[in-house]
Amino acid sequence: MQGDSFLLRPTALHPMNTTTNAAIHETALLFRHQKLVERLQGAAFFQSYSEVFQQMTGLPLELHPVADQRVQVCGGSVNQNRFCHLVNRGEGGCAQCLMSQRCLGQGEARSRVQSISCFAGLQETAVPLVYDGRVIAQLKTGQIFHEQATEAEWNNVQNLLQMDPAESKELEEAYLATPVMEKGKYRAMVTLLAAFSLQLGKLLNRLALEIENEEGNLVARAKNLIEEHLTESLALDDLAENLGVSPFHLCRKFKEGTGETLTLYLTSRRVELAKEALLKGESRITDIAYEVGFQSLSQFNRSFHKITGMNPTEFRRQEVAA
Repeated sequence: MQGDSFLLRPTALHPMNTTTNAAIHETALLFRHQKLVERLQGAAFFQSYSEVFQQMTGLPLELHPVADQRVQVCGGSVNQNRFCHLVNRGEGGCAQCLMSQRCLGQGEARSRVQSISCFAGLQETAVPLVYDGRVIAQLKTGQIFHEQATEAEWNNVQNLLQMDPAESKELEEAYLATPVMEKGKYRAMVTLLAAFSLQLGKLLNRLALEIENEEGNLVARAKNLIEEHLTESLALDDLAENLGVSPFHLCRKFKEGTGETLTLYLTSRRVELAKEALLKGESRITDIAYEVGFQSLSQFNRSFHKITGMNPTEFRRQEVAA
């Protein structure tokens, strides 16, 4: 890899204010929750339930992470309502549909089971999935009527969409063919879905532990690799490639697992090596700087002072005098 060692950039050592740290923590938490939801989506238990739910009800079911800011209308489900699909197939989708989805997916609304009727009268429901006291995803379903749609209702929808009647035949057929589910049956189905979300919450705890173990192993492997190449020029891309993860993921998980950045960790380890060499009193400070992996004397001096509170010469003089 070209470029300087990733842990020797002075800007990486600058302290961050409280606001910045809070923002970084929140971003890391969102990424962690999104990864947890992705792991859940691949779990056999969720996939089995989702398949049975859709077969038995004929309705769509999607698990949508709140960290994903994109507005979804059950477009990934095999049972997506055909009318919803047609309305949203254009670039940007249907503004009315997007507004309904935002009502379900933002603010306090997403912290409870909520059902709404969209501009076309279709019922949609979102059930929150809670982990560690926070809503990290929603189970979404619906896109149904409680009573059969009428021609008069279609005419109102068509006027709202401002469509040419000659071009709306396909939409009309899809609208009038929307599934109908009696209110009591729909409420019972939503209740079962809410109970399922509680079961998923328990599964999330186990999946989170699995991820923590994996990430802990990643940090340990990263430290071992750093020790093996401590005095060499280490590029972040090379380190991440050797560990089989992205550079961003490696930096984030290392910070979460150790409380310090990769930059600070490697710099600290190199300073420790330099302190041992300085105590021997046999080599020049310039030689020691390069021997332990720093790329310039000024860089070594800045890093040494940052960590020990004194420059290398002062450290050697003080230790020798002691």
